[in-house]
Amino acid sequence: MNDNLPDIGQSLMCQVRSMVYLLDEPATTLTIQIDRQTITARAFGQLALDLRALPRGATISVELITQPEQDYPQITTFTIIPS
Repeated sequence: MNDNLPDIGQSLMCQVRSMVYLLDEPATTLTIQIDRQTITARAFGQLALDLRALPRGATISVELITQPEQDYPQITTFTIIPS
């Protein structure tokens, strides 16, 4: 899924496909789609809590970073794109 990520560190427009989180942890895992590529990314802290309000299918612009010690790219910012 995350094998051929677009250039990391730039804003990417994508669509939210699914979201997973535990109520007692401030982390959220999103599956997002860019064109025909599916990416799983994580967010932490207040950003993760803010993402939980997104409806499935929402179009957002995200900035992703990757770090070798993490399994998934991390969402550092997001903006909702009005439809």
